[in-house]
Amino acid sequence: MAALFAVTYGISTPLAAYGVFLPVFAEAFGWSRGAISAALSLNLVLGGVAGFMVGALADRHGPRLLLVVTVILASAGFILVATIDKLWQLYLFVGVLGGIGMSGFYLLGASTVAHWFVASRGLALAIVLVGFNLGYITGGPLAAWLIDAVGWRQAYAWLAGSCGVVTLAAALSVRLPRGRETAELRDLASASFDGSVEGVRPGSTLREALADARHWYLNASWLLQGALALMVSVHIVPFARDQGIGLAEASLALTTYGIGAALGRLTAGALSDRLGPRATIYVAYGLTALALLSLRWIPSREVLLASVALFGAGFAATDTMVVKVVPDLFGMRAIGAIMGILTLGWRCGAAVGPAAAGLLHDLTGSYAIPFGAAPLAVVASAVLFALGTSTRRGPGLRARPSSRGRDRPG
Repeated sequence: MAALFAVTYGISTPLAAYGVFLPVFAEAFGWSRGAISAALSLNLVLGGVAGFMVGALADRHGPRLLLVVTVILASAGFILVATIDKLWQLYLFVGVLGGIGMSGFYLLGASTVAHWFVASRGLALAIVLVGFNLGYITGGPLAAWLIDAVGWRQAYAWLAGSCGVVTLAAALSVRLPRGRETAELRDLASASFDGSVEGVRPGSTLREALADARHWYLNASWLLQGALALMVSVHIVPFARDQGIGLAEASLALTTYGIGAALGRLTAGALSDRLGPRATIYVAYGLTALALLSLRWIPSREVLLASVALFGAGFAATDTMVVKVVPDLFGMRAIGAIMGILTLGWRCGAAVGPAAAGLLHDLTGSYAIPFGAAPLAVVASAVLFALGTSTRRGPGLRARPSSRGRDRPG
C-alpha cells in the first residue's frame, strides 16, 4: 500500500502542476488556453485507450512490470517538456508519451488494492489514491516556486525528474498476493460476503461486465466526474487570475483543492466501510454541488479557496466510491480489464472537460458557461451512479455481519 501511494503521488505531481504552467506557456509562446489544454486532453484519451490494454495485461502478468514501463514513459515525457518551442512538441511529450505513461497508475493501484483488501477496502483505496490529491497540495506551490527560482524550463525538468525517480523506485516493489496470502484473503472474502451476485456470477468476465447495464451507468457517471475534476483543477488557476489574483496566490487554489480532496477521500473511505458506498457518495455529491455553486456565484478570494477545498473533498469521495463498488459488483476475475474500460470513460470526460472549458473561455472571454453548468453535471452523475448500483445488487452492497454480530452495510 505504501508503494502504491508513492507511485500515485509521484506520477500525479507533474499533472497537478500543469495548471500552473498553463498561463506561463500562454504568455511565453502566445498559444491559446484551449490549445494548451488540448495537450492534456490528448494525454487523457490516449492514456484511457492504453489503460484498457494495461489492465488486461495486469490480469495475466501482475502490476509490477507494467507500472515500471509506464512510469519510465511518463517521466521521460514530462522531462522533455523543458525543451519545447512548438505546440506539436507539447502534444507529443505531454499528450502521447505522458498519456501512455500515465495510463496505468490509477487503475493498477485500485485493482491491486482490491486484490489485497476485503473488509477495509474503502480505507485502503483512500490511502493509496490520496497520493493523487497530495500531488495537488505540493505540486502547485512547488511549481510556482521553481518557476520563480530557475525559470519554467528547468522547473518542469526538476519536477518531473525527481518525481520519476521516486515513482520508479516504488513501482519496483509492487506485487499481488501469493501462496498463503491468497488463501487467507480468499477465506476472508468468503466470511465477509455471501459469494453471489444476482444476475452476474462472482468474478465476471470482461464480456459479461460489458453486457451488464450497470457497467455503462457507472461509466457515464465516472465520465462526468472526470470532466468536472479536470476542468476545475486545470482552469482554477487562470480562473483565479482572471479575478485579479497573482500567480503565487492563485496556485494556492491547487493546494486547497488537494487538502480538501485528501481529507474527503480518507474520510469517505473509512465511512464507506461502515455506512456503505451509497450513503457516502450521496453526501459527497451534495458537497460538490454546493462548492460549485459558491465558486460561480460568490466571487471573492476567500470563498474561492474554501469552495475549491470543498469541491476537492466532494470529488475525491465520489471518485473513491465508484472505484470501491467495482469489485463488489463484478468480482476480481477480470478486475484490471473492467477497471481499464471504466478508466477510459473517466479519462474521456477528463479530456473533454478542460478542453471544452478552455474553448468556451477563448470564445466568450470568461468561464461563466462551464463553471455555471457544472452543478447540473453533478446531479446527472449522481442519478447515473444510482442506476448503476441499484439495477441489481452485488454482495458488497448488501448488509454483511460485523465482527460484533450486528448487520452493517458495505
